[in-house]
Amino acid sequence: MEIELKFQLPESKKKSVLQLLSKQKAQKIQLQAKYYDTADRLLAKNYVAIRLRQEGEHWVQTFKAASKNHLQRIEEDIYLGKCANEPELDLSLYKHNQTVQTVLRDVLGEEPAELQLQFQTDVQRTFHVFEFEGAQIEVCLDDGEIRTPTDQAKICEVEFELKQGSAQSLINFTKTWVDKYQLWLDVRSKAERGNLLAIGKTVSPATKAKSLSLEKNVSAEQAIKLIIENTLNHILPNAAAIADGVAEADHIHQARVGLRRLRSALKHFSNWSAQIDPTWESQLADIFRALGQSRDNDAIQDSVIPLVKEVCDFDFPFPESVDSSVSQLLSHTKTTQLFLALLSFTYSEHESKSKLSKQAAKSLTKLYQKILKDAAQFSKLEVEQQHRTRKRVKQLRYCIDFIAAIYPEKEVQQFLNKLQPIQEYLGFYNDLFVAEQIFEQQTAEYPQFLFALGWVKAQQPHVAKKADKKLQALSAQDAFWDE
Repeated sequence: MEIELKFQLPESKKKSVLQLLSKQKAQKIQLQAKYYDTADRLLAKNYVAIRLRQEGEHWVQTFKAASKNHLQRIEEDIYLGKCANEPELDLSLYKHNQTVQTVLRDVLGEEPAELQLQFQTDVQRTFHVFEFEGAQIEVCLDDGEIRTPTDQAKICEVEFELKQGSAQSLINFTKTWVDKYQLWLDVRSKAERGNLLAIGKTVSPATKAKSLSLEKNVSAEQAIKLIIENTLNHILPNAAAIADGVAEADHIHQARVGLRRLRSALKHFSNWSAQIDPTWESQLADIFRALGQSRDNDAIQDSVIPLVKEVCDFDFPFPESVDSSVSQLLSHTKTTQLFLALLSFTYSEHESKSKLSKQAAKSLTKLYQKILKDAAQFSKLEVEQQHRTRKRVKQLRYCIDFIAAIYPEKEVQQFLNKLQPIQEYLGFYNDLFVAEQIFEQQTAEYPQFLFALGWVKAQQPHVAKKADKKLQALSAQDAFWDE
């Protein structure tokens, strides 16, 4: 298992990093690697990479695969030594490694696969092992390029690999480097970037949330660490695409969903651990709001505009939604430090023994009681308070998703079936108000937006009434959790 963190290094800071490493009498080595995959790129699709790399005069064959988070990877190196001729890729070299065999069988099937050269990397690596908090950490500056027969892309990154010691020491060590050299966290591997180059794309599809299945016997503190790890697995790949300026609308959307999931956990489960920093949630809220403008435009084009066009023949031109300041925010050192703090928490060894089922029931009850109170007077609430109800319903949904595995599946699903239409109506209700603001801004230049503006205003009370009716059907008896 390889434990490492990788950061992109601004070109303007490369000289300073090289100077620091040269003071430490760092070593240099030329690394030339060839990456292989099936014709339909089965390995890349399953987050697996196999390469042959010449390191100075020696050759190494390496297998890498995704693990439980973006700090850890499964890695198996086969040292081939000096070779008179360039070696051929040989998967049989992994026959004694059960983990590798299992992954390969799952991805490629039982029949021997034909792997073809897809792309190459040529990198000068400057590296040195530092001692920190009793740990040994190898710092590597990789400067070079990825190449295909028709294209190339630059590599300028710093990797921190834990050789000995704790993952927390590794994370703590990187923090001063992040501040000093404006490094930003990038969980995309060279293999991923090379595969994209080979198929003529700039970015992988947006990463979506993966379900979490908590064991009943884990403590509340272990649970919140696993929940935060799960949300970071969702957020970080999308954040890297945004920071690099290659994100599409879906990366913005998924980053926002991931941030909302994480904020929901921190807001309602924060008392599960004394180590949770109360400033994390507000920092995440700032990032969430910054991503909101472009996402709002996309959401309105998806949810509201098609309905307006059903009753009119107008076109509704929209402003460009990609904002370069969003890229700068996600690559900012403050954002990177926040992600590192959250990662560090998931690796912390301090543990309270508070029971998960008890804490989960308390947290869900507290939130659900606020929703029931809102439901009883929803039609009389101010619009802002109605939108607060929407947020609470969405937060309850995320909180239930996190801890659902410790309760009977049928009971959880019955409750979610009641919650789902409420969430949809309240979500659309919010979209109508967001659309109202956007349409008002467009009316001066595009008069057809006056029609759209009238349509959304007319829809608002009807949708509020439907949401209210569904909210009235909720009751305290619906709760499947026991305190």
